[in-house]
Amino acid sequence: MIILLVGAIGLVIWSLQLMKMAHHSSEKSLIFAGVLVAVSAVGLVAVYMLMDGCMGYLTGEESLSAQSSTIPLMVISSFSSML
Repeated sequence: MIILLVGAIGLVIWSLQLMKMAHHSSEKSLIFAGVLVAVSAVGLVAVYMLMDGCMGYLTGEESLSAQSSTIPLMVISSFSSML
Protein backbone atom coordinates (compact mmCIF):
# COMPACT_ATOMS: atom_id res chain seq x y z
CA MET A 1 0.00 0.00 0.00
CA ILE A 2 2.84 2.38 0.85
CA ILE A 3 4.59 1.59 -2.45
CA LEU A 4 1.38 2.36 -4.34
CA LEU A 5 0.96 5.63 -2.48
CA VAL A 6 4.54 6.69 -3.16
CA GLY A 7 4.17 5.71 -6.82
CA ALA A 8 0.95 7.66 -7.27
CA ILE A 9 2.37 10.74 -5.52
CA GLY A 10 5.49 10.50 -7.69
CA LEU A 11 3.38 10.39 -10.85
CA VAL A 12 1.35 13.39 -9.74
CA ILE A 13 4.52 15.38 -8.96
CA TRP A 14 5.96 14.45 -12.36
CA SER A 15 2.71 15.52 -14.01
CA LEU A 16 2.81 18.89 -12.26
CA GLN A 17 6.43 19.41 -13.36
CA LEU A 18 5.48 18.67 -16.96
CA MET A 19 2.58 21.11 -16.74
CA LYS A 20 4.83 23.82 -15.31
CA MET A 21 7.38 23.30 -18.10
CA ALA A 22 4.55 23.40 -20.66
CA HIS A 23 3.29 26.68 -19.23
CA HIS A 24 6.72 28.31 -19.48
CA SER A 25 7.53 27.05 -22.98
CA SER A 26 3.95 27.08 -24.40
CA GLU A 27 4.22 23.56 -25.77
CA LYS A 28 1.06 21.57 -26.25
CA SER A 29 2.88 18.22 -26.25
CA LEU A 30 4.06 18.72 -22.67
CA ILE A 31 0.51 19.51 -21.58
CA PHE A 32 -0.65 16.28 -23.22
CA ALA A 33 2.17 14.34 -21.55
CA GLY A 34 1.25 15.81 -18.15
CA VAL A 35 -2.38 14.78 -18.59
CA LEU A 36 -1.34 11.26 -19.58
CA VAL A 37 0.88 10.93 -16.50
CA ALA A 38 -1.95 12.16 -14.24
CA VAL A 39 -4.36 9.68 -15.83
CA SER A 40 -1.86 6.88 -15.24
CA ALA A 41 -1.74 7.79 -11.54
CA VAL A 42 -5.53 7.54 -11.36
CA GLY A 43 -5.40 4.24 -13.25
CA LEU A 44 -2.82 2.87 -10.83
CA VAL A 45 -5.09 3.56 -7.86
CA ALA A 46 -8.18 2.25 -9.69
CA VAL A 47 -6.48 -1.04 -10.57
CA TYR A 48 -5.33 -1.42 -6.96
CA MET A 49 -8.89 -0.94 -5.69
CA LEU A 50 -10.28 -3.44 -8.21
CA MET A 51 -7.63 -6.04 -7.41
CA ASP A 52 -8.15 -5.52 -3.68
CA GLY A 53 -11.79 -6.45 -4.05
CA CYS A 54 -11.05 -9.34 -6.40
CA MET A 55 -8.34 -10.86 -4.22
CA GLY A 56 -10.53 -10.49 -1.15
CA TYR A 57 -13.31 -12.35 -2.94
CA LEU A 58 -10.98 -15.14 -4.09
CA THR A 59 -9.38 -15.66 -0.69
CA GLY A 60 -12.65 -15.39 1.21
CA GLU A 61 -11.54 -12.40 3.25
CA GLU A 62 -13.16 -9.02 3.29
CA SER A 63 -11.24 -6.29 1.54
CA LEU A 64 -10.62 -2.89 3.06
CA SER A 65 -13.18 -1.29 0.77
CA ALA A 66 -15.80 -3.89 1.72
CA GLN A 67 -15.16 -3.37 5.41
CA SER A 68 -15.47 0.39 5.14
CA SER A 69 -18.69 0.12 3.13
CA THR A 70 -20.40 -1.95 5.86
CA ILE A 71 -19.69 0.55 8.63
CA PRO A 72 -22.36 3.07 7.49
CA LEU A 73 -24.86 0.23 7.21
CA MET A 74 -24.14 -0.87 10.77
CA VAL A 75 -24.57 2.71 12.01
CA ILE A 76 -27.88 3.09 10.18
CA SER A 77 -29.20 -0.26 11.45
CA SER A 78 -28.20 0.52 15.05
CA PHE A 79 -29.79 3.97 14.79
CA SER A 80 -33.04 2.54 13.39
CA SER A 81 -33.17 -0.08 16.17
CA MET A 82 -32.98 2.69 18.77
CA LEU A 83 -36.08 4.32 17.31
